[in-house]
Formats: sequence, structure tokens, C-alpha cells
Amino acid sequence: MMNVSEILHKILGFMMPDRAAVNAHLVDDLYYFVFILSIVGLVGLMGVMVFFIVRYHRSQNDKSAYIPHNALAETIWTVVPTIIFVGIAVWGLIAFYEAEKKDPNALEIKVTGKQWMWEFGYKKGNLEANITDVMYVPINTPVHLDMTSTDVLHSFFVPSFRIKRDTVPGMRTKLNFTATKLGDFQIFCAEFCGTAHSKMRGIVRVVSKKRFQRWLNREIKEANISDPVELGSRLFARKGCTSCHSVESNTIIGPGLKGLWGAKREFADGSSITAADAEYIRESILMPNAKVVKGYPAKMNSFAGQLTEKEIDYLIEYIKTLK
Repeated sequence: MMNVSEILHKILGFMMPDRAAVNAHLVDDLYYFVFILSIVGLVGLMGVMVFFIVRYHRSQNDKSAYIPHNALAETIWTVVPTIIFVGIAVWGLIAFYEAEKKDPNALEIKVTGKQWMWEFGYKKGNLEANITDVMYVPINTPVHLDMTSTDVLHSFFVPSFRIKRDTVPGMRTKLNFTATKLGDFQIFCAEFCGTAHSKMRGIVRVVSKKRFQRWLNREIKEANISDPVELGSRLFARKGCTSCHSVESNTIIGPGLKGLWGAKREFADGSSITAADAEYIRESILMPNAKVVKGYPAKMNSFAGQLTEKEIDYLIEYIKTLK
């Protein structure tokens, strides 16, 4: 049998986002109560006002009789609203503290707000992994968020979980939730944080516990790879280099990279170098049209700003192995 909260949600739930967390009903119940109270108050007040206008209407020249104050009426309209508003405040406070309770076995995720992205940090033993824009969590598992910001004030908001909390530079704020539905749920920044504020979105991806463990093990493993050649190989695939360059000798759009390291290169402008080295590869990544290989079109886009110096070094180490 449905309780009052569930009945109200069936009737008024169309006004709210999907409810997908354990404590979401705490927000919904208070909202529904205030909403219904507001409707009753509006209809009651307007109804009484219209009744008095119609029932006691007189021409503008009539003089109203003197009516002394009524202590009982004044007491009622002072005490009753006070009780209602204090009750709403107490109800909200109880709901707040209930939502703030941290499960001692909760999965802890570090959340960092940046202009304009969310970064999520996971830890397993002594190893860590940082993921951007998609937060993976297991279903029916308490989650504790340890949050901060690197630049300006942001606000982490997941409507379907009924949770929102500011992330503040130099401070750590906390937030708890337990997801109850599988799927993707939108994250918004609810604090104006700069020119790309509206694009600062993310996803909470709720998955089964087994899938979450597989995902976490893979991310932890990949985040802690230290071999520069392996890192370069992954970057080469992830940045889309394979769409234009083969790791063999064949041509796709640009020249194949097999045997590139130390090889002579001739360019479309008639110049050449005797041996391709780290400086040449770095220049080809950042300023690809500075030296266009003879016989190939100048179609490569610059990766300046898309790769760090360390990532370029990883790519160089990988290209060295293509022999």
C-alpha cells in the first residue's frame, strides 16, 4: 500500500525531475506540502476577498460603519501562520540533517569544480584515478562527495537526486547520496561561474555494482601506467591520430610513421632534414604546416593547446618504437 508521500508523488510528480536517490523524498515531501499550502492559501484568500466584495459592496458614497478590532481574529491570524512557518523550518531542518548523515562505509569520491568542467577522483588502496565529466557510482551504495574548487565558486547540482552544494576555492564541502535507479543523470553548475557556465555539465552514471568494480579496476590501472611508450600508444589512439596516420608504411591521408625516427624527410617547399628527431616531431604536432612532407596535402590540424609537453614526449617515445 502506498503511503502519503508516494500518493502525493503520483499526483504531483510531473512537476519534479525523475526521483532517483534514497533521500529525494525528503525534498519532495516538503515541496509538496508548501505547494499545497500555497494553493489552499491562495484559493482561500481570494475566495474570501471575492465574497466580501460581492456580499458587502456599496456605492462609493456610502460610509462604512466603525468596526473595532477583534482580539480573537488577530490572535488566530498571527499564531496560526507562525506555527505553520516554524513547522516548515523545523521540517526542513530535520530533512537537512537526515540527508547529511554519512554512512561509515560510503564510497568516497573527490569532486573538483573547474572552469568549466567537473573532475572526479577515485581511490583504491594507494592508487588513484581522476575522471572528467562522468561520475560512475554503483546502485544502492552510499556515496560521500568530498568537494572543492580550483578557481571560482561553483555549485554541484543533480536534480534527480535532489542534491546541491557549493564548491568553494580553499574549502572542502561534503555531500551524501545513494542512487536507486540505473542510468545517466544530469549534473549542472548552479552558480554563475564565468562565460561558459551554461556548458559546465556532467553525468552521474549509475551502474550495477559488478560493472562499477570492473570500470574502477580498469580506470585505476590505466591511470597508473608509468611506461611512456604505452602512454604514447594510448594517446595516439585516443587523440584520433590513427584516422590520418598509419603505424605501418602505408598512406591513409598523411604519411605512415613506420621507420620515421631518424629517417630523412623531404618537404614540399624543397627543403629537407637528414634525420627526423624529437624537435621535428614536436614541431609537426604543434605546427604541422611549417614543414609539409613532399607528396602529401597540408591538411593536418595543430594540436597546440590540446596536448601537454609531457603528452608530446609520450608520443615521441612511442613513435621511436615504430621500426
